[in-house]
Amino acid sequence: MKANGSRLPQLLAEVEQQFVELWGDMSSWWGVSRTMAEIHGLLYITGEALSAEEIQRRLGISRGNVSMNIRTLVEWGLVRRVRKRGDRRDYFQSVTDVWEMFTVLAAQRKRREIDPVLRTLEHCRERLSTESLGDAAQDPKARQRLERIENLLTFLRLLEQLAEKFVNSQRGLQAAVQRLTER
Repeated sequence: MKANGSRLPQLLAEVEQQFVELWGDMSSWWGVSRTMAEIHGLLYITGEALSAEEIQRRLGISRGNVSMNIRTLVEWGLVRRVRKRGDRRDYFQSVTDVWEMFTVLAAQRKRREIDPVLRTLEHCRERLSTESLGDAAQDPKARQRLERIENLLTFLRLLEQLAEKFVNSQRGLQAAVQRLTER
């Protein structure tokens, strides 16, 4: 039993490294930088509150890179700043609830990707609307484009409402998945 126990720290380090690399590879799925994903992956897999210096050492990245990405992770709510008694440094700990984590990521992607698309489509619709075009509103090409934009807006607003239900409810996404997988 001791032989296995003495190998445990090495095994944990290997799994940690593999997980952090995987998290980094998946960063594009979430629309974040590889470094941000690796920092989050390290904090998530270890379950520990780590200092910026420890994150820097374990990932081999610059202090500034750690600081910038930690700030964003904290702003998003994926990482929390914690204090250790008797230590003046800040430590950082990942949210551990996977449903909360992915709900936060979905909300951030919506804010950064879907919201600008909706604003642009609404602007295009306004420009093609009857009030803006006057006589050109009778043009078949203009009407066709306006109809396509309105159809896309209707569809995206439905998706937006669905996303809002997930984001606004702590367990919205989890409840939806459970409902979809019920037989």
